[in-house]
Amino acid sequence: MSKPILLEDLQEAFPGWCIWRSSAGRLWATRNGRRLTQREHEIGLFQTLDADDVPQLASLLKEQERVEQAHIANPASGDTP
Repeated sequence: MSKPILLEDLQEAFPGWCIWRSSAGRLWATRNGRRLTQREHEIGLFQTLDADDVPQLASLLKEQERVEQAHIANPASGDTP
């Protein structure tokens, strides 16, 4: 059985994000320190994410990393985030 993922683990794994649980119990993550450009939104990046539980939020954060890395490696129009 694997160790459960805690919010503190997510914050450590994704330092570019501010992660918290709302008073309603929903999990949120928002990017620290920068606003996304229109182009970044167009390729599928989000300024803020929300999820029902820690594993779901971890999955969303990993997907954001994947999209960003794919764009950096292969920018469609020469733009970089």
